[in-house]
Amino acid sequence: MKRQTLILINMMLVLFLLSSCADDDENAPANLLVSKTWKRGVVDRNMNSNPPGRIFYNPWPDCSKDDLITFDSNGKLTVDQGKVKCESKEPVIRTMSYTYDKDTKQFTIDGALFTVAEESKDQFKYYSHLPSHTGYDYIVYLLQ
Repeated sequence: MKRQTLILINMMLVLFLLSSCADDDENAPANLLVSKTWKRGVVDRNMNSNPPGRIFYNPWPDCSKDDLITFDSNGKLTVDQGKVKCESKEPVIRTMSYTYDKDTKQFTIDGALFTVAEESKDQFKYYSHLPSHTGYDYIVYLLQ
């Protein structure tokens, strides 16, 4: 009887530990980025996460709004250009490198540096500074 109780307690402990690890990993920002296929967003779902100052949302051209964007855990970003092409000779699949430091919120795509403003299951928002002569402080990019 004691042995069965000990086995049951051990099994419950293992299940508890496994479930708590899964929850932590699921909420990790880097995992959110790789957890789904993204599209370019045109409507900000959370304007409260914008950087302070004058912002300009990147106006994605219509030809790129059907693109599908995936991030893998090895630093590779893949863009499936979709059916609507911006240029007739545009490749169907384009790959780039990316890095994301969730502690500093620094995000790079092919060497271009951005800051992450929001990371949620619904939206990944990042931005970069603009020169003062543009009349804006930041350009904001949305993935949804």
